[in-house]
Amino acid sequence: MDAKTFDYLYYKTHGYTDEQIRQESGMSADELELMDSALKHILAEIEAERPKAKNIGPDFVKLTRYVYADKSDQQLGMPRPDAIKARSGELVALPAVGTLDFKDISLQETIAKRRSLREYSDESLSLEELSFLLYCGSWARDFRSNERMEITFRNVPSAGSRHPIECFLDVHRVNGIKNGLYYYHPIKHCLILIEEGAGIQQKIFEGCLRQEMVGKAAVNFIYTAVPYRTSWRYGQRGYRYLYLDAGHIGQNLHLASEAIGGGCCMIGAFLDEGLNAALDLDGYEEFVIYVAAIGKRK
Repeated sequence: MDAKTFDYLYYKTHGYTDEQIRQESGMSADELELMDSALKHILAEIEAERPKAKNIGPDFVKLTRYVYADKSDQQLGMPRPDAIKARSGELVALPAVGTLDFKDISLQETIAKRRSLREYSDESLSLEELSFLLYCGSWARDFRSNERMEITFRNVPSAGSRHPIECFLDVHRVNGIKNGLYYYHPIKHCLILIEEGAGIQQKIFEGCLRQEMVGKAAVNFIYTAVPYRTSWRYGQRGYRYLYLDAGHIGQNLHLASEAIGGGCCMIGAFLDEGLNAALDLDGYEEFVIYVAAIGKRK
């Protein structure tokens, strides 16, 4: 879904007149008429489901309590999901973990300095620094697989060691790497090029609601959730754990960014439809859950 389509749906479902929609979105009368025709079924679906949204937060908390739970797919003997999703593309090697030379900074100082940083210098990250950031939040230090269970162990906690969070990188300024979208493989500790160039980066910028720090960051970490990896074991309650797991990663990334003389801003405000489309995700079996803009301090 592009930004103009989203604008139309948002304004239409929030009671804007056609004239107001044209003023806010910059659409012509012909474009608006075309949207009215093409998106009629989507508008009807949204209007039918909007009453559910009014109480979705309390309902979610209530209905994911254990007293409402059925047996999980694991308890029912369903095949276990893979710990890593298969991706294909050009491989980009990363330096081994432990090769970065740090300045002397204590954990206490790192925590005390942690702030959400939204302005960055034009300095690029080194490959060693990028490798360290990935090590802190997504790297798998151990991988175990058998017929009944497949899990990874990482530097962040995860319910049942399910680790449902995948990591993509929107690279702008990293020495030795072409600009574009990459997937990080947590076991092989390498990047896989998904799409090169400014076109995909513009889609990501639009999907992040054109927030300035996304365009100026050295790299944007885009985290996606694969819910069945967790719900296979925990049922619908597993959806609670997706957001907890993402938060664990975000804090590690913040502290790691401070340690390399940079900074980070975690982003929860993004256009779900736009970012999912940019990463070619269906929004159900996998969807964007968190974004982090990272760069060096001015």
